[in-house]
Amino acid sequence: SFMQHLTRPLPLHRTLFGPIPFAPLEPLRAQPSQRVASVWTAPPPAPLTAQQQAPLNAPLLPLYTSNFGSDGITDTEFIPLEQQQQHAQGRQDATVATAVSSQTHTAPQKPFNVDTITSDVNSPNPAVFFQQSFPFFGNEFFNSFGGFGFGNAQEPWWKGPNVCTEKEESEGATTETDGDDSVDTFGQERDGAGSVVRSPLFGQFHFSVNSCAEKPNKHVCTKIVNQNGKKKTVTLTRQCCHGYGRPRNADFNTPCEKIEIKDIEATAADMGAKQFIESAKSAGELGDMLASNSGKKVTVFVPLDAAFQQYRGEHQQENNVEDSKADASKASSIYKLHSVLGDVQLEDVPNEKLLQTELPDQKIRINSYQLPPALGLEPYRYAANCVPIEKHDKLSEQALVHTLNGVLKPLTNSVMDLIRDRADMSIMRAVLEKTNMSALLEADKPVTIFVPTDAAFDKLDPHLRRTLKEGRSCASNILKNHMLDLTFCSLATLPGAKTTAYNLLGEPLLFNRTQRNANSTEESAVYINSVAKILDADVMGTNGVMHVIDTILPTQSALPLTSLISQKNLTTFRKILEASGFEDQFDDLDNVTIFAPTNKALQHSKWARLASNEPETLKGNQDLLKFLNYHVVKPMIKTCDLSESLLPTVEGSNVRLNLYSTHALFSDVMNRATVNCARLVHFDDESCGSVLHQVDRTLTPPKKVELNGLLLKLSNISSGSISSPQNLLKMLEDNPNYSIFLDLVRKANLTHLLANESDSFTVLLPPNDVFEELIDSSESKTATQTHAEMEAQVKTHIVNDVVCCAGIIPTNWPFVRSIESISGQHLRITRDRRPRIESAGVTKCDVLATNGILHEINEVIVPRPAASQQHRRPHLPPSYQPHGDFDEFF
Repeated sequence: SFMQHLTRPLPLHRTLFGPIPFAPLEPLRAQPSQRVASVWTAPPPAPLTAQQQAPLNAPLLPLYTSNFGSDGITDTEFIPLEQQQQHAQGRQDATVATAVSSQTHTAPQKPFNVDTITSDVNSPNPAVFFQQSFPFFGNEFFNSFGGFGFGNAQEPWWKGPNVCTEKEESEGATTETDGDDSVDTFGQERDGAGSVVRSPLFGQFHFSVNSCAEKPNKHVCTKIVNQNGKKKTVTLTRQCCHGYGRPRNADFNTPCEKIEIKDIEATAADMGAKQFIESAKSAGELGDMLASNSGKKVTVFVPLDAAFQQYRGEHQQENNVEDSKADASKASSIYKLHSVLGDVQLEDVPNEKLLQTELPDQKIRINSYQLPPALGLEPYRYAANCVPIEKHDKLSEQALVHTLNGVLKPLTNSVMDLIRDRADMSIMRAVLEKTNMSALLEADKPVTIFVPTDAAFDKLDPHLRRTLKEGRSCASNILKNHMLDLTFCSLATLPGAKTTAYNLLGEPLLFNRTQRNANSTEESAVYINSVAKILDADVMGTNGVMHVIDTILPTQSALPLTSLISQKNLTTFRKILEASGFEDQFDDLDNVTIFAPTNKALQHSKWARLASNEPETLKGNQDLLKFLNYHVVKPMIKTCDLSESLLPTVEGSNVRLNLYSTHALFSDVMNRATVNCARLVHFDDESCGSVLHQVDRTLTPPKKVELNGLLLKLSNISSGSISSPQNLLKMLEDNPNYSIFLDLVRKANLTHLLANESDSFTVLLPPNDVFEELIDSSESKTATQTHAEMEAQVKTHIVNDVVCCAGIIPTNWPFVRSIESISGQHLRITRDRRPRIESAGVTKCDVLATNGILHEINEVIVPRPAASQQHRRPHLPPSYQPHGDFDEFF
């Protein structure tokens, strides 16, 4: 039933790229329960006649045309949209018909622009509930569905009456890269004069781009055609003619209608701003400029009556003191400051535009701030030198009028000069100058700064305040946290809404304006990040604006290291650092990584005990300084950049970084890191020039041997002297409890292996008592071992890798983990109450050496024959039952 209403099918190209005409249909009657409506605003159109239908021999529309002008570029003439509904008939020149038709069907459209979507029958225009443009079919496609409830055929306002058209053309050539060769690129040759001659290998190159922009009173379409490197840009602007206009927020089809244009005094009076114009005329100012027959286009920014009265009241006492000549000169400057030559429509003015006023050396900075459509307000709010523009673009006989909620003042000082002139900003001025950030506030580029008063600095921690005053450490970052590279007026904030702007650090600042009480005449307060309150807003300079705030805006990335340590509740580490007197030295560190022990890790340490009981002994303590510096690594490394390596510390020694996987299945995904086998438990806290990682143990260089829970000195050394770092072999030699294993190493001729400083090993070491228990047992064959068996025994206890206890996790079959000893035997590792390697439990973890680590174990690992290594079933406990417990994995 649908197809019988279609007209005769068109040729293929016309079907795809042209409007499809439909015979009229009866409109669908919406039921009362439906929340859609279809309204006929005019009688249905008459059926198409035979003359109106396309002839059978109508030429096909080509996908592109090769008919170019003498200059190689086809004329990009815009076809009036009214003519696009007519079929190209009766044309004798088929080539011309093809070119015009191609232009007609590529007329600029605004693709996928939903003009109106509503399903409410109470809406102002319920018939138009789906109007959408598709670039392939044209507006006429959906407009022809009036009888189906898709709405009537609606014409946009710029196709209606009282619309004037301006056309602009510009030509240019695309730039080519010069080269020394005669042939630059495929199909291009030099003619010897620097120009490019293109060889027509595959025909001519033609490319065009169309775009349209819709504004309340303008419709601007731009077409760019690139023909063999030559570019032509044509801009067509349709707007309401002089004396005509459209209401703001009007529907897309509301036409341009004649508006009443009054004298500027009457226009200003209607806008609530007559006193300024009357005062200007009575003072003899702007007379020539605003004369009806002057022929000049003028724009006047007129203060509202209430704002102008307040201004005059504030300056009345000053004017009474001044002599009459100075008073007249000042009044003259005020009037000229508010007037600009030209027709300045705000919707055409880009943000941060400077308008030259009639007052020499004085400009007006225009700023626009977009509002979300959900607020139901105008799409933009405008400001002139941060003074809100209340009403704009009102045409009068003499000028275009914008009204201001304030009076513009002459601007002669930069933002930095404004700070220098304020007595309550001496600290901020000093910090800006010491960090050389003052240069940004004296440049020509727009800037916004939120300036804390001297009282705001008094709220800071004394150490941070001293650091800022001296301009050290992160002072420049803290200043950048208060600065924007744009002009941000308080007008951009709305009561009850949140506004976000990004500072020079790239971090967001969240502005929240409170709701004003109905009975209050004061402006509602604006808060930044819910911390700082703006005390004095919109103090304008020649290059931007300043806002005075009562609190310094904190930012973690700008905190000194010591402040970050306090913020992360590392109180014990901060207490030790404070007692040592090395705070400033640590704050001045740059491009470093800090591995800070947690409070629990430090609670039983020697330094924590002294900091609590005898803090005076830590002042300038060099041993403590070495301990602290051993926790500082260069350069700054975040967890995403970690890799297994030796990292140099500020103290001079190295720390060993290892990565492990805690996923039973995805063993290649490294998600755990250790430093000297101390696990990173919190990481990536940034401060100025450094990153902070927290570890669960203190970092100690491998300089002491731990035996039976006692710390033994390596030799007779005096207090404060430093022993040399030990490798694994030296550790075995200096500990009598490891003598049996050391004897086996020597008999197997493997001492060179454990003394090798260029490699890393993990030694699984049974102490003497474990070997003695094995020797006393009947199963022991130690006394009768051959050299090969002895070598295999030792190699089974050595792994050519660093396996910290933190890297051993609980596993169940089939997700078993193993490590390979240098004998080739795979040793299963897991964890229950303690880490386990095969059936041996680890009784002492992570004894550090310069070339690896040592674990004490409570059982000798017996090497298996080589044949049994190939297809070995994982070791399962006798009570093992298969189950689906994946808790450890997930």
